[in-house]
This record gives sequence, C-alpha cells and structure tokens, in this order.
Amino acid sequence: MRKGEQTHSNMNMKQKRTGASMNKSIGNALASKKKVSRNQVVFFDYRDERKLKRFINDQGKIIPRRITGLSAKEQNLLTHSVKWARFLSIIPYVADEYK
Repeated sequence: MRKGEQTHSNMNMKQKRTGASMNKSIGNALASKKKVSRNQVVFFDYRDERKLKRFINDQGKIIPRRITGLSAKEQNLLTHSVKWARFLSIIPYVADEYK
C-alpha cells in the first residue's frame, strides 16, 4: 500500500470521525426535538407549578423521556411530582380546553 492510499476500513473510520455518515441526519432530527438541556440540576418539587408545566403538553399529558431528554430516574421523579401536584390540585389533570 502506498503512503497516500486508504483502505476501506480507514475510510469508514474517517467518516465516523467527521460525521459524514447517514446517521448524522437522523441524530440531528432527534436532537432538535429535545426540550431540556442536560446541564441542569434535576430536582422536581411538586409545589413548583411553573417548572412542572414545562414538562406537560397543552392537553395536560406528561411529555415522554425521548423528547425531554431526562434519564429514567429523573423522568420517574418528574412523574411522581406531577401526579402528586395533580392530587393536591396545584396543576389540573386535563387542560381547560379539553374538558
């Protein structure tokens, strides 16, 4: 093999490093859906109505993990906080326009 030539496996490694593969467009599409940045301290207080409403859509449903970008543990804490806040009537179960 000459000095300037690249083998097929080296080309694949180069594509992976530069992000020239087909998965790049799929990754960008999924990343654009995420609503929460990962560099935040995650603590969900059931009394903090404003923070909980960020994770609830206009129908009153809890936004799923794949969109919020939370870990499983964080999503579980969020779910418990939202359910407890609904039970205490801090936030509604269903939005007014859907009643």
